[in-house]
Amino acid sequence: MSQKEIKYSNTKKYTIFGGILFFILLMIFSLGKCAKHSFKEPLFYGPGCESGCEKSEYIIPDFIFTADNGDLLNRDSLFGDIWVAAFYDLNDPNLSKITERLLNVNFRFRDEADVRIVVFSSNDSLSTINAKDYVTQLNRYNVNSRKWCVASAPKESLNAFMRNGFGIENAKTEAKFYLVDMRGQIRGWYGNTEYHMEDMMEDIAMLKKIKKNEARGKR
Repeated sequence: MSQKEIKYSNTKKYTIFGGILFFILLMIFSLGKCAKHSFKEPLFYGPGCESGCEKSEYIIPDFIFTADNGDLLNRDSLFGDIWVAAFYDLNDPNLSKITERLLNVNFRFRDEADVRIVVFSSNDSLSTINAKDYVTQLNRYNVNSRKWCVASAPKESLNAFMRNGFGIENAKTEAKFYLVDMRGQIRGWYGNTEYHMEDMMEDIAMLKKIKKNEARGKR
């Protein structure tokens, strides 16, 4: 093979290699642009911020519901914690799948005492006993027995809280999940899918980081 042919062959190889490398970099960039999450601070949600705002003064209204252990639970008792407000009934036909989704979140933060899951359910469809059994099963692997909680109220009161606090107009649809930060502000809402649970875990991790930085006086 002549020097000219060798030079042409090498040039062709480099051209092909360069094209492949460019294609790979283009794909990585495209995937990054299309990703839903960019690991930024979660937006705020509430009245006037239905699609998310960078700043909001909205705090969910106070409530007084009965917890599964018989104690009363209100908004202020959750201040300082990052918590998931989960709206579904314990007699939901999809209860096992709903619980499975939330367990993925639970296991990720099982050792984090300030990350909690509060299930809001109508006491027209459950008894204190089965709510307590449900929570006991879910808390058996957690270090903190306060990790899960079922808060119940009459259906009319619960629907009013869902509507006035979270903007949920139709309480009869599928399970709904909202992320509430340490100040009682809504920072995300999610569907009952694995994809949405991954989003929720990313947002919780980011709020944990924000809370840690605030405690250190960095913000």
